[in-house]
Amino acid sequence: MSSANPAPSPRRRGQPDATPLLGALLRLAHQAMSQELARWLVESGYVDLQPAHSAAIQALWTEPGGARLTTLARKARMTKQSMGALVEHLGRAGYVERVEDPEDRRASLVRLTARGQAYTREVRAFVRRVEADWAKRVGAQRMRDLRETLALLVAEQA
Repeated sequence: MSSANPAPSPRRRGQPDATPLLGALLRLAHQAMSQELARWLVESGYVDLQPAHSAAIQALWTEPGGARLTTLARKARMTKQSMGALVEHLGRAGYVERVEDPEDRRASLVRLTARGQAYTREVRAFVRRVEADWAKRVGAQRMRDLRETLALLVAEQA
């Protein structure tokens, strides 16, 4: 596959520009990754998980000691109620557990269990394979540039 940009289709006078905007392209790329992940979840035997659970798992990956539900929701940029539903499911399935917060015994922390840590290692390895495939398709330098650019944009929003 050529890494050259396709030429934009000519626009006739009075017709709207149908070129996808960045947000649409990001959404479509995310959907493509989610479809790959959904397929992998079934093939790997993780039939109790859906790509949506990644929001909680991802947020916990950087918090090995655990984190409060509000922190996880903020990191995932979702409501506390939505994160609570994800954590509840992950808890019933054995991927996370709630433990007492040592800094405030009235609060609890959510953390990955051994099963959750094993899953996280496997899913990260899978995603690296997808990213490597994408790099073969568009070029390694483009993927590095994309990662760096997105990291900068996300860091500004944090």
